[in-house]
Amino acid sequence: MKVRSVRHRGLRQLLSYDNPRFLPQDLTDRVRKILTALILAGSMDDFAANAPRGWRVHRLSGDRQKQWSISVSSNWRITFEEENGFIDRLDLEDYH
Repeated sequence: MKVRSVRHRGLRQLLSYDNPRFLPQDLTDRVRKILTALILAGSMDDFAANAPRGWRVHRLSGDRQKQWSISVSSNWRITFEEENGFIDRLDLEDYH
């Protein structure tokens, strides 16, 4: 899938310049693995079916029902919207 828009500055720097400077250092390796798997996936169905259980891939609910969430650590999540193989509004969020 292709990333079309990124909200989080650290994710943008990592994807554009391979620069993890604006990401929490303890999350960098896991974020790289998740983004790599997400970009290489043919579709969200493929990604969700093959993702490790610990990533807890799921669609959000309520007013965010168009978004997906992937667990990075206990309180950090990668969130995004997916449409026709494009990833939009890619973000790294602290849920607490």
